[in-house]
Amino acid sequence: MVTEPTSYRLTLPIVLATLIAACSGTSDGGSSTGGAPPDQPGPAPHDGVSSGQQPAPGVPSAPDLAYPGKGFIVHEWGTDTVVVGSDGSLQQGLHHEEEDLPAFVYDRLGAGTLDGSMSTNVNVKMETPVTYFYVENPLTAHVQVSFRKGIFTQWYPAVRQFSPPILVPNAVPDVTTYADPAFDPEFPFGSPMCSEMYGPDARGLLEWGTFEILGRDSDVPLPEAPLDRFTWAHARQVGANPLRIAGVPGATEAPQHERFLFYRGLGNFDLPVRVTAGAGGAISAENTLGEAIGTAFVLNVGASAGAFVAHPEGIAAGGTLVERAPSLDGAPPLDEFVEALGASVTDALDATGLYHDEAVAMVNTWKRQWFRTPGVRVLYLAPQAWTEASIPLTVQPTPDDVVRVMMLRVEVLSPETEAADVGAARRLADTSTAGEAERHFDDLGRFAEPRLRRALALLGEPAYGEPLLARIAAGATASAARE
Repeated sequence: MVTEPTSYRLTLPIVLATLIAACSGTSDGGSSTGGAPPDQPGPAPHDGVSSGQQPAPGVPSAPDLAYPGKGFIVHEWGTDTVVVGSDGSLQQGLHHEEEDLPAFVYDRLGAGTLDGSMSTNVNVKMETPVTYFYVENPLTAHVQVSFRKGIFTQWYPAVRQFSPPILVPNAVPDVTTYADPAFDPEFPFGSPMCSEMYGPDARGLLEWGTFEILGRDSDVPLPEAPLDRFTWAHARQVGANPLRIAGVPGATEAPQHERFLFYRGLGNFDLPVRVTAGAGGAISAENTLGEAIGTAFVLNVGASAGAFVAHPEGIAAGGTLVERAPSLDGAPPLDEFVEALGASVTDALDATGLYHDEAVAMVNTWKRQWFRTPGVRVLYLAPQAWTEASIPLTVQPTPDDVVRVMMLRVEVLSPETEAADVGAARRLADTSTAGEAERHFDDLGRFAEPRLRRALALLGEPAYGEPLLARIAAGATASAARE
């Protein structure tokens, strides 16, 4: 069910005053923005796929997988990314980006410094959930999303508030600039309560508040995001209604338009499937939930070829999928592999209840990272109930149907990969080989930090690895990092 967050709105000033005092260690530590997210149930589960109406012109879609032309429908797709050691342990250090976002997208610190705004050590990166809205006539809606064990890092369009908050200058003694304690492990917290609020179990919130879902034929100006530069534009290639958000404090004076709500986050939480790896490409995926996992894929991607195995039956509740990463010997060329895998993943997404153009948009958005990045990985579809429990979505008025699809991407470190990383990390101890060792990890792009962390852990955390780890952890990984 979906409920009006009335009590949340009434108690917000009290929550803020308590938070600021706790972080500063004083009773008048300044001002800030944000608040504690409500603990509300998510929307109703999906009851089936409607059929009838074709999507927007120029968007390919199966006729029975498109908005039927009536009712209030909400659809969402996104992905979580993790790196696991051969023993199934989740590796930290996933804050690095893999794709550039357009400049108009908001981030926590930037949004928190806007005039009038209301508003590292992670093992799961929630990437690019986008939420679409479908209605036959214009509608005003109220939407917010919470993250029970993480924080939201980026979003668009502008939100009316987010939490945990950014602290303004001098809100905390000796901190004279805008500060985001969520990303500063050395932040001088004034109390255990404040430290907990920004810790691994931080309860993130984004509230877009009330905005307009425009008519289906509305022609609106969208902010520039050329497809040759930003995969963002793929998510626009759907038949969803355009949205308009206006009057947000700190945002531009002109209304903001987009075809979806976007958000991204970082968190620390357990996943529904525990993936481990053995020698020779052995993969084990254990379903730890009390319900079935959707379609699962095991991929092996090389520099010029790739192979995959699909399991449309998924993984039964409490069951284990035992598979071997497919060999690259005789595997099809990379382009051919990408086309075949893209078609197979699109079919799996169609089966979830997403409209076909949404499934195509999701695959097009992520195909470079999922299908062309070298390595062994497992992709699987999480149950909607798990998504609702992890990131509850609140929509008013209550939609007639809600579909939320989360694809989990698990980067698997085999024993052989770990041995190679350990060998490279050992060379950091010798100045004559340290440069070669650094290049080994730098070439891993966004996954350099989790793989280096794993190697150093297997070596017993030697001090000679600390300088490289500090450099990589602080660096902004290029989106095209040798993939």
